[in-house]
Amino acid sequence: MNLVFQQAALGDFALILPLLRGLEGPKTFVGPWSRGRLAAALVEDCSHVDIEMFEFTRFHTEEGPHTLSPMVAELFERALVIVSFVSDGEDDWAANVVKWAPQCNLLCLPVRPPGDGFVHVVDYHREQLLSHGIALAEVPTAVTGDPAGPVVIHPGSGGREKCWPLDRFEALVRAYRKHHRPVRVIYGEAEAERWPQEELERWHAEYDAVGCGSLECLVEQLLNASAYIGNDAGPTHLAAQLGLPTTALFGPSDPTLWSPRGAQVNVVVPDSPTGMDWLSVNDLLGRLGLDGE
Repeated sequence: MNLVFQQAALGDFALILPLLRGLEGPKTFVGPWSRGRLAAALVEDCSHVDIEMFEFTRFHTEEGPHTLSPMVAELFERALVIVSFVSDGEDDWAANVVKWAPQCNLLCLPVRPPGDGFVHVVDYHREQLLSHGIALAEVPTAVTGDPAGPVVIHPGSGGREKCWPLDRFEALVRAYRKHHRPVRVIYGEAEAERWPQEELERWHAEYDAVGCGSLECLVEQLLNASAYIGNDAGPTHLAAQLGLPTTALFGPSDPTLWSPRGAQVNVVVPDSPTGMDWLSVNDLLGRLGLDGE
């Protein structure tokens, strides 16, 4: 039995899906409930447990849990490998895990590679596990998507500096409509909080934008899509891991470390890190096989 603990942003969750797929044998993902359900749906022989259970929160205290429920006790008794993204290996959490699962091979990984290494985070995780004698199987993501479905466009990101200018996304939507290609615009909680109300109302009125306030809503909007276009953001990484043909727009962040991984990913990136205004509408349309407006 393998246990994987993680409580991080959506993009970081998507980037550990290759690790979950590659671990041999049954595995349990211990994380936020909605992400756990998705991990169980996407990864063979994977179950999930909510990381917000009181017993798990007690692992972060010096005294730790005094007793474990039968279900949690069985998880730790059966665990041969525990991969944690919630501990540095030197804290109370790690000490308590060793107490309750002394037989396990415990590996604590940072969500992001340390230092200035130029290795992709997925490859970094793979190398770290291999250094502890844990070889991950190569399980490629299958290509999915409905050729007749809409192209899903997500113009947002948790980081403002990662966002392609909004007016250029509008031009992109108009170009798809000009070519009579179905398009679906979605946005997340960050945009709902950040954009002025009048901007949101205009996107609803002119572009039929759909607000996705939950992971379930996001997945629902992606499932019948033909392709996906978005910034360096969590939904982009998830779309790639779902197997959608994914176009990821990069500017300031390094795709060597952070590009989405999936069956069919096209990373649009400048020659060197820069602001997102480097990419013109016509340049992107050309890369997508469309002419200008």
